[in-house]
Amino acid sequence: MSTCERVEEIEGPYGPFAIGERAIQRLWAAGEVRGPMSSTTGTAIEIIHPGDWNRGAGPDFLGAVISLNGKQVRGDIEIHLRWSDWQAHGHDVDPNFSGVILHAVLLPGCKTVTTLSGHRPETLVLLPHLPRDLEDLAEEDALLELRGRSGEVARRVLAAETNISFGLRQRAAQRFKAKTYYARQRIKEIGWEGACHEMFVESLGLGGNRAPMCELARSHSTEQMLLLGLDALYMEKCGRWRLRGLRPAGHPYRRLAQYLELNRRQPEWRKRLRAWAETTDSTPLPSLRRRLIDDVLSCVLPDGRADTLCINALFPLLQTKSPDYEQRWLDWPPGNHPEDVQDARGLIGLTGPSRNWEIQGILDVLRRTGTAAHTKPT
Repeated sequence: MSTCERVEEIEGPYGPFAIGERAIQRLWAAGEVRGPMSSTTGTAIEIIHPGDWNRGAGPDFLGAVISLNGKQVRGDIEIHLRWSDWQAHGHDVDPNFSGVILHAVLLPGCKTVTTLSGHRPETLVLLPHLPRDLEDLAEEDALLELRGRSGEVARRVLAAETNISFGLRQRAAQRFKAKTYYARQRIKEIGWEGACHEMFVESLGLGGNRAPMCELARSHSTEQMLLLGLDALYMEKCGRWRLRGLRPAGHPYRRLAQYLELNRRQPEWRKRLRAWAETTDSTPLPSLRRRLIDDVLSCVLPDGRADTLCINALFPLLQTKSPDYEQRWLDWPPGNHPEDVQDARGLIGLTGPSRNWEIQGILDVLRRTGTAAHTKPT
């Protein structure tokens, strides 16, 4: 008997995205979910050892050690998107699952599950306890699954769009509208200056650290960050940073340092940004980009990181005012993005310098399709 891994479509701040069980399993296997947490019955749970990831028949993780109300228990862990998958996959009548001590599910709306032996493992809703942004996690999982497979990325794009240029531009334009809506909600909540601060810092956390970066920005104003200093800010989220696989340039310590340095060099950078934005219609894009990186951002960010910041934060924030920045956003250099996506761009017939609409459109295809469902014996 076999079942396919389920994929769930979830509405995120930038639009819908697909996430599968494997993405949550990867997070669990890395030991990034620890606790303390509470089960649906109120039992205090801490993860001492996540167990060994099982790619064959039976529970997802074998030989885990967890603490239940302070008492250590050893057994197996099963992870699902929803609690109903337990019965849907036949685990209630499968003797392989008799040793499960914890049923961890991504989404709320849980009921008690029972093993064949009559045991009722604790049920834990993971969503409130994930140390990383769920949309980042889903996108990372899709890209990890397709690493070194630019041909498969291209195949998915060609299957999704018959008119490549038109289709990808439409996808990118919808993405920009979603980002703009998100920026407007932030501005309504905390004002333009506050939203600019939060979205700038949050954008520096892309690559698995968006959530802790956002928490720092929400907890401390720019002035407070400068007073606290780099070491104190970094240590405040010690244990929350996702460091595995990061290149030195992407380390959150370095990115926090860049934000503090910008505010030391250019305390009025937000005003300069608004003045720069007023010239977008009359200035050629290469000159406009150079002025942003050199004058507004005082050269504290590498060009690619500055482009990523512009795409994810600055243009959506500016779009809440006039003029219309959508066309500039679509044509802007795409910033940092995976090599496989860049290679796929050539395979689907796109030539010349990369533009943001091409990369955003390809990423949107991957976000919506998720990773290919694989077959796991159960």
